[in-house]
Amino acid sequence: MKRKRRAMGFLAGAVLVGALFCSGIYAYLTAQAGQVNQLTMGENVIETEEEFPDPDPKPGESIKKVVKVKNTGDVPCFVRTQVLFSNGEAEAVSSIDLNTVDWTEKQGDGYYYYKHILPAGETSTALMTAIKIADHASLDDLKDFQVIVYSESVQSEGYQEDAFIKAFESLTD
Repeated sequence: MKRKRRAMGFLAGAVLVGALFCSGIYAYLTAQAGQVNQLTMGENVIETEEEFPDPDPKPGESIKKVVKVKNTGDVPCFVRTQVLFSNGEAEAVSSIDLNTVDWTEKQGDGYYYYKHILPAGETSTALMTAIKIADHASLDDLKDFQVIVYSESVQSEGYQEDAFIKAFESLTD
């Protein structure tokens, strides 16, 4: 009888230890902690606006070419623009009337950088207002003359400085 009691006690103890062990594992495996995070998406979209009458460039002339960038997205952004000529001869005899108050000079990467954050729905000041053709240019230099404008932007939110940091280093000096 003592043996049966001892065996029953041992069995009860084993069941109790097993139950505690299993409940601990179950608690570990089913424990959850949650937190709700709100994530909002901003739309960073720009449009390059150009006022450029269809010119017939001639030596010594100044051709109207107004280039601005409009932020059509819903977040403020930083903007940079590149101005390219269709051929090297036309570029060699042309100069751009630039706005260097609100835009940088052409940087080493070929872009002009807007010095301000461009708010959503707003338009930048003009990067350029005209292209001047040198007096000594020949009509052959101006054959197939085109000016190509390309703009890029990045969202400004979350940056202490602009996202094009390396290009703007010259602005902070």
